[in-house]
Amino acid sequence: MSAVVPAGVIQIGIPIDEFLEMLDGFTWTALIASPLLLIGASIGGYWMSRRALAPVEHIAQTATDIEARNLAKRLPLSGSGDELDHLSETLNCMFARLDDAFRRITQFTADASHELRTPAAIIRTTAEVARRKPRTAAEYEAALDRILAESVRNTALIDDLMLLARADSRVEEIDREAVPMAELVREACCGADALARASDVRLSICEVRDCTVQGDPDALRRALLILLDNAIKYSKPGGGVVEVRLDSPSDGRSTVVLEVRDNGIGIGPEDLPHIFERFYRASKDRSRKVEGVGLGLSIAQSIAYQHGGDLQIDSAPGTGTTARLLLPAG
Repeated sequence: MSAVVPAGVIQIGIPIDEFLEMLDGFTWTALIASPLLLIGASIGGYWMSRRALAPVEHIAQTATDIEARNLAKRLPLSGSGDELDHLSETLNCMFARLDDAFRRITQFTADASHELRTPAAIIRTTAEVARRKPRTAAEYEAALDRILAESVRNTALIDDLMLLARADSRVEEIDREAVPMAELVREACCGADALARASDVRLSICEVRDCTVQGDPDALRRALLILLDNAIKYSKPGGGVVEVRLDSPSDGRSTVVLEVRDNGIGIGPEDLPHIFERFYRASKDRSRKVEGVGLGLSIAQSIAYQHGGDLQIDSAPGTGTTARLLLPAG
């Protein structure tokens, strides 16, 4: 420090060697410690990131191990309720849906193969037996009749399977038009009346109100005929009654309710949750005495869904069954 005085200039100074030595030491310390700190920080960051991502890697590895043979396997949950647990729960729900769909497809394929194999075997056996030795014209005609009957049955089954496959894939839109439901119900009941008389069952149209829905009349007629056919088949011969009602929207409702009720043998509580499953046949009392492969209600439900509606079944053993086809009015 310098100062001017009358007698001259005064300068005062202190030695800075110690400060320079300290600064030099700090510089060398920083140069040496910085790489070590960077290395330590990198190792610590890597360890922390690996620890944080370990659950994600475990989830990814478990998800990779899940395949068609072990779709029942699920991702573990830590119970912490964090985002990774939420992700695991979401993936488990997805795997559960895939598992259910895969089992349904597998069962459907097995059932379809079984149902298609039977008529094919009958056709082949009948033809082979007919060719073993010369036969009369009547015998050949009987063999051809049997082959024709099984071919018709096989064709009908294939058509039903294709209809359900198209409905599942949703690649085919139905043609929509205004369908007068009262007229459709009367036509379907007229067609089913012959079947009812042959089974000694009385078919009664109790109440039909005029209403209209937007949809495919042929598909809706088929759904109604399926319900009528089931009601007639499972009614009691000689005292069976099948009642049909058509209720138009009222009191603010926008749904048309088509009801088919019978007083037949009914459906047991153990079978009721499965009646819409394809190829499902109910208990012995219902399935052994009645022809069919168990696709009717699946097709009727599919038609209801295609029209934005629903199919409901209420039943109890010994009291009969009520089927309700719910359709949006249009």
